[in-house]
Amino acid sequence: GAAGRTLRGAEARAVVRERGRRTLARRQLAHRHAQLERVSPEVGRLDEAALHELLGTDPDAAVALLADLAAATDPRLRAHARRLAARLFVRAGRLGRETTSGYRRLAPGRAGQDGDLDLDLTFEVAGGRPRHADELVARRWVAPQRALCLLVDHSGSMHGHAVGLAAMASAAVVLTHTERATTSVIAFAKDALVLQAQDEPRPPAALVDDLLSLRGQGRTDLALALRTAAAQLASRPAADRHVILLSDCRRTAGGDPHGALAGLDRVDVLGTSADPEAVAAGRALAARARGCYRLSTNYVTLRAGLLTLLS
Repeated sequence: GAAGRTLRGAEARAVVRERGRRTLARRQLAHRHAQLERVSPEVGRLDEAALHELLGTDPDAAVALLADLAAATDPRLRAHARRLAARLFVRAGRLGRETTSGYRRLAPGRAGQDGDLDLDLTFEVAGGRPRHADELVARRWVAPQRALCLLVDHSGSMHGHAVGLAAMASAAVVLTHTERATTSVIAFAKDALVLQAQDEPRPPAALVDDLLSLRGQGRTDLALALRTAAAQLASRPAADRHVILLSDCRRTAGGDPHGALAGLDRVDVLGTSADPEAVAAGRALAARARGCYRLSTNYVTLRAGLLTLLS
């Protein structure tokens, strides 16, 4: 088949809109979810209290059900589910403590109230003995700039539960955006859709809504996804260029992802399948890209993985 494409802006939004037209009838929802009648006792109705109770007792069932309700054929139910999903998945993306850039390093700068005076560098800068205070150089611990890209696999196996976890991961990543940490989000299958560009932040709820429209479809081109991430991160050449890949890592299209790591400082993998071959592929890719692998097949393990990688 034809090579995969990278789509941005209006082209990416058009794909999201088209995918969002695919809906699930109530009989399909009932077949997939034993708790449907508890949460949606009648057509057009969503009982938020019942869903919150389910989230407390079986978060994975609640995540899967809510993500599928967001694709319901029933327009009132679908709209209510989308509004609730935006709130709940963004709330779940707030990981319970402020995230940081992960590590700090010593960097030189003009001496002030903090840091340790670097005499050697001070003499070098001053060309000998310093005569003014602004010639004094100190070293202090600073957090490096970081450019972070989340890659979300939305190929064939991505349905209700996986869609909900992807939405939560997207919210968690974009909520880390600060002056020193920029973020982007790319959903990929055969094509790569830039849902948020590196220097164009969007509301987390908007990204959640986009991902709720992207049901599993097509083949998986990991190499294209990694190259697209590198292109986004290239806008921040001085930053630590970090990719978090949410995928089962089963390549079914494109080239070898191990050959598509140029421009990336680190790739961490949140594995979405416990299949031994998928785990092995994910571990190998993370090791090649100086990252780590964490199996993240449910709500608890995904939150733990995100907390580790974003802290």
